[in-house]
Formats: sequence, structure tokens, C-alpha cells
Amino acid sequence: MNSVLNMMRNPAVLLLSICIFFIGLGYSLTLPFMPLFGVERVGMTPLSLGTFLAVGSLCGIICSTLIGRLSDRKPIRKWIVIASAVSASLGYVFYAFNENYVVLLIVVSTLIAISYAAFPQLFALAREITEKEASVDIPVVMSVLRALVSLAWIVGPVIASFVIQRFDYQGLFLTVSVMYLLVGLFVLFLPAQHQVTKQPDDALTQTPAPAAKINFKSALLSPHVVFALLAFMAFEIANSMGGIATPLYVTQDLSGGKLDVGIIAGVNAALQVPIMVTLGLLAKRFGSSVLMNFAGLFGAAYYLFLMLTKSTIHIMAIQIFSAIFIAIVLGIGMTFFQDLLPKMIGTATTLYNNANILGSMGGGLLAGVIGEYYEIKTVILASALLCFVGFVLLKISTARNASRLRIGKGGSYEG
Repeated sequence: MNSVLNMMRNPAVLLLSICIFFIGLGYSLTLPFMPLFGVERVGMTPLSLGTFLAVGSLCGIICSTLIGRLSDRKPIRKWIVIASAVSASLGYVFYAFNENYVVLLIVVSTLIAISYAAFPQLFALAREITEKEASVDIPVVMSVLRALVSLAWIVGPVIASFVIQRFDYQGLFLTVSVMYLLVGLFVLFLPAQHQVTKQPDDALTQTPAPAAKINFKSALLSPHVVFALLAFMAFEIANSMGGIATPLYVTQDLSGGKLDVGIIAGVNAALQVPIMVTLGLLAKRFGSSVLMNFAGLFGAAYYLFLMLTKSTIHIMAIQIFSAIFIAIVLGIGMTFFQDLLPKMIGTATTLYNNANILGSMGGGLLAGVIGEYYEIKTVILASALLCFVGFVLLKISTARNASRLRIGKGGSYEG
């Protein structure tokens, strides 16, 4: 643990911590209020709003995947983050001064889409830096950094509410634009990315080495990666559906108020931060794969308990199960994916992030379809089933990966 504390005091890691917090804060300031901005300021209909959000997400996934692959081939990850941050800053300036739907659709599919690469590439940079310290516990450091995003989501929506009330949406988007500029500036001060090449005399020289040949298609279609992606998508679909169903269940079935919904969300987010750090310590001892196998069970338990609750107090009490589920998926999940593709850190982190985005999109759609024909409890039950499906898929993935490593005698992955 002392090595982790020393690493967190490393100037490069401190800068990355600030950048990751700012990116998380940028998401928490904008995402909850983007639908309101679209309807109130741009005059979007439900269909045009859905199209706007879907196009933005899909373009972001495509851009971040291509950029992630490039980052594993050339030592330019630092400059990718800077370019992504500048792209985001320009995009939010357009948001602040333009309310034309077509223009915003172009912006979200270009400038904002490119900015999707910043989040996974920052974590890939963090992984590179921590790997250079042999004594550092990587899962702990990554969990601490991921907890900063959860911390940002605790304070972000509240800050956004005050900013919108005082400075309207223009003030909100300009604030986020400045934050992304600061991210680009901070990353500029990080040391250039390099690879350590071992010379015949065992001397270590800080010179760029040619990137290893990576078969991207084979890596992406490998069974252990495919099952892991499907598992994480199942988890995020369940989480997204649960996030939609819980407020409705509280207010409609349990006759709770908006304050109850806010308190429940706040309790969950607050629990995630210490749990993520604790899980990082456990991952150091038992391995990320072992902890990941418990994620689906905690998620299924939470949603089953949620169906049986009779009051909002009960829901607050069981948030510990939801917080552990989310903390494992979001905190340990990134390290788990990076370990699956150790020679493709940028691609692995991007795949993890994209699985979450696709799952979130699918969760909103599926919750709407189920909710249209059945009661809210059916949506919650579907979330529990999806968590269990994710548990099974992840067991298959880890078994496949263990078999692959045994066959290769622990050898490196080439695709």
C-alpha cells in the first residue's frame, strides 16, 4: 500500500488524476442535462433527441475504437489525449453559441465523437506509468483513479444545476470547454510516451522501440474477449435499466418523492468511492478475474431484493449490493480488460468503455420496450436476469482465457 501512496504522489500520476477527475466532471455536468438542453433550447422532439444521442454515441464508439488501435501501434497516446481534449473544448463552444439542430448534429458526430478517445486513453496512459514501477499495485492505482470518476458524479449534477440557474446552458458548456482545455494543457506536461528496449549488455535505454505486430481482428474475435464484451454489455444494460426503473418504482409503486430518489442515488454514489479502493486492494491479493466473477451475483441479488422492498428506507439499505456491483464492473473491469489484451492497452481500455456505452444505449431501449407492456417490477426482474447472464458469460470468458494461457504456457498474446 505504501508503494501505491508513493505512486499517487508521482507528479505524472497527480496530473493524470486531475485530468481523469475533470473528464468525469465534464460527463456529470453535461450528460444529465443534455436532453433538457435539446428540448428546451434546440426544440428537439423525442425522435430527433433520440437520433441526436444515438448518432453521437455511435460516432464516438467508432472514433475511439480507431484511435485506440492507432495508440497501440505508435507511441503517440499523449498527443491523442491532447487532440481529443481540444476537440471536446471546441465542440462545447459550438454547444454554447449555437442552437441549430443540424449544426449540433455535425458537431456531436465529429468534434464530440473524437473526444470520446480522451477517457480510455487517459487510463491507458495511467496503466503505462504504473507498469514502469515494478513495486506498484496496478489494480489499486487503477481503482483509485476510477473512483475519482464516481466522486465527480457525486458533485457534478449539483454543480451543473447551480451553473445553469445562474449562467444558463451557455455558462455550463463554456465551463466544460475550459475544463477540457485544462486537461489538454496538463497532459502536455507529461513525459513523452516511450518503450523500454533491452540492449545486449542489459542496459536500459529510453528509446522508442517499434510497436509489436498486433492482429486486431483476431484479438477482437477471440472467444475470451467476445464473451467478456458480452458480459460487460449485459451488466451495463442491467445497470441502465435499473437506473431508469428505480426512480419510477420509488415514486409510483412506493409513493416516494423526488428527494427520496436523490438520496438513494447519492447514497449509491458515495458508497462506490471507498468500495472501489477496497476492491483494488482485494484485486491485488486475489486477482481481478476472481472479483469480476462476483459482479453478476451482487447485481442479481440487488435487483431481486429491490423487487421485494416495501419502502424507500429498504432501498437505501440495499444500495450496498448495487454499489459493490457497480464498483466491481467500473473499478476492476478496466484492469480486467487490460489484462485480457496486455499488448493492446489502448484498444482494451477503449473496448471496455465502448461496451459500457453500448450497454447504456441498449438498456434505455430495452427498458422502454418492457415498460411499455409490463409493470416496473418486470424491468427490475429483467435487470436481475441480465446480471446473471453476465455472470455466466464472464465465467466462460475467464475459463477460455485460463485455457489459452495454459496452452501458451503463459506466453504473450499476438492476436
